[in-house]
Amino acid sequence: MDSLDFVLETLNANRNRPFVKRILDPDKFPSLDLGKGKRATHLMSWGQVGDKYVVFPTVLYDGKQLTRMGPDEAWRNVSKTDNFIEFSTAEEAERFSKEYKEYWERGSLGVE
Repeated sequence: MDSLDFVLETLNANRNRPFVKRILDPDKFPSLDLGKGKRATHLMSWGQVGDKYVVFPTVLYDGKQLTRMGPDEAWRNVSKTDNFIEFSTAEEAERFSKEYKEYWERGSLGVE
């Protein structure tokens, strides 16, 4: 499966997760100033939990503001709310966590 199809399929399958909503429709959410003219509604990390691999946001939204957290603190929060995506392999998790951004930044996510 090519990169764009992989990203789109993953986002479509997880479109109800809060961080995926921010990826798909960033204009509806506040953004963090990352400096040097860059802004973000989310940032991603990935890791292993048991025999699964997860991708999760390290920028969390509480309905009012965005808060940037380290991966461990972010995982403690998102694991309680199911705000992550599971993958079967480390390669898939890493691939998604890197490749979604390339398409998102180009505005190529024509997700249905």
